[in-house]
Amino acid sequence: MIRFLLCSACLLWAASGLAVEPDLRQPVPGVHAITGVTAVTAPGESVENATLVVRDGVIEAVGAEVEIPPDARVHEFDPEIAEVRIYPGLIDAYVPVPMAREDDGDDGEEGGEEETLRPGQYPHPLVTPERRISHDLWPGERIEALRRAGFTTAVLAPEDGLLRGQGALVNLGDGGLAANMLDPDRFQFASLQATTNGRSFPNSQMGAMALLRQTFLDARWQARARAAWQRNPEQSRPAFLEDLDALEPLFTGDSQLIVESADMLDSLRAASVAAEFELRPWLVGHGREYQRLERLAETGLVQILPLDFPDAPDVDEHERDISLPELRHWHLAPENPGRVMASGLEVAFTSHPHSSPEALHANLFKATERGLDPDRALAALTTVPAELLGIDDRAGRLAPGYMANFLLVEGELLVESPALREVWIDGRQHVLRELEPPEIEPAGTWELILATSGMGNLDAVLELSGKAPSLSGNFEIMGSKVPLAEARVSGSRLDVRIDGARLGMPGAITFFLEIEDERGKGSGSSPQGEFDVRGQRTGEPDETEETA
Repeated sequence: MIRFLLCSACLLWAASGLAVEPDLRQPVPGVHAITGVTAVTAPGESVENATLVVRDGVIEAVGAEVEIPPDARVHEFDPEIAEVRIYPGLIDAYVPVPMAREDDGDDGEEGGEEETLRPGQYPHPLVTPERRISHDLWPGERIEALRRAGFTTAVLAPEDGLLRGQGALVNLGDGGLAANMLDPDRFQFASLQATTNGRSFPNSQMGAMALLRQTFLDARWQARARAAWQRNPEQSRPAFLEDLDALEPLFTGDSQLIVESADMLDSLRAASVAAEFELRPWLVGHGREYQRLERLAETGLVQILPLDFPDAPDVDEHERDISLPELRHWHLAPENPGRVMASGLEVAFTSHPHSSPEALHANLFKATERGLDPDRALAALTTVPAELLGIDDRAGRLAPGYMANFLLVEGELLVESPALREVWIDGRQHVLRELEPPEIEPAGTWELILATSGMGNLDAVLELSGKAPSLSGNFEIMGSKVPLAEARVSGSRLDVRIDGARLGMPGAITFFLEIEDERGKGSGSSPQGEFDVRGQRTGEPDETEETA
């Protein structure tokens, strides 16, 4: 009897132990069929009146004559009501992620306490090539913002330091790093702009270049010395630094160096230093490549370009204080992507450094107006990064066997403010907005009052042009006038979004107006808090254009 009770207790204990183990089996996303759409299967390739079938997170079929599986949930769109297009999910090749560093409180300044090195650490706080993107660093808000802009896959990169660490290739769905990891060790990231404070080394860019060279020399020597010892273990065994071991794949060709550059000189310096070690880095650009494009093209290095164009100079305010280089850059920046591609360099786009990734679309449209081929523009966000990242057999296109990563757009994607309706990641649907047929045409000038908790009532002016559902325009408040990132109509509701960076604040400013006749009221939010808004249309569209 006692033996029976003991056995029973052991079985219960084992069962309870098994019950708390995590279930590693993944939930099945299910089967879906999306019909009545135009499928843009790749840049320059499309199928009208198409059906796309998703099964277990993977595209099963796409085309005009696809049979809908009997077990599929059908998502039907009527082309007579709205033309909906499906595009491959966008891929961002460079998304910096803030990293917690053990040395945050010690910059190595003169007079400070000497830093205690952990075993295997390289003796400088700016050199941390062993760092990786971990679960607690998952940038949830940034991921959500990228999804809203149509991105489904990205490379997360360590943000700070000289040699910053290894990135992670991820999808951008829910569930954090565990549910979205594609490759945990993707590339090594660097920047020549990393310096220390005070008199400690390096406190200049020249010093940063010297430190980078020295680190590469040390890493290469360690790799060669240990390889020689493996061949002949009778000689003295060389010392081993774990941090330097993380750089060895660069010299064996098993990893890729990506360098963030701040200007043209930075780009050429990075190319020069890397060439000394027979490395061919990819360069995260700065938008001024046109300044010395012929010299840059000679390097043949891959460019990860931001679409970050300056606002038009306020000549009324600055009068003659605007420099010729500033005016030249304002004029030429939108042509930069097209010029770089025309030079023969391979180009992928990134949403960096926009605080709101959705701002990329307006600048992408501006670039196409200034000479960038639309198909090459789409390729720089889909097929090109997929090939560079080694996932072109599963991402960047709509094809059987590919990850079910795509976005649904009402109308065209390459417009100033595309109407993104849904983003699908690994076969899971993320509804961005449910659009109803427009019941209003709000174009014109609106005088607004924003009722805030901290600053009282603020007067603002909203200028709208175009036809619903997608409009463009400007927002003016406290003497600052900025373009709208988005203005969209659904039913009798107008939704507006503004890139907060243009007003000196992180994140986005959003608000809506429920409009009846010539008046509207609603609410909104900004990085500084929530607010109520009410307004009245004071000028018709023609009057707005005449005033402008």
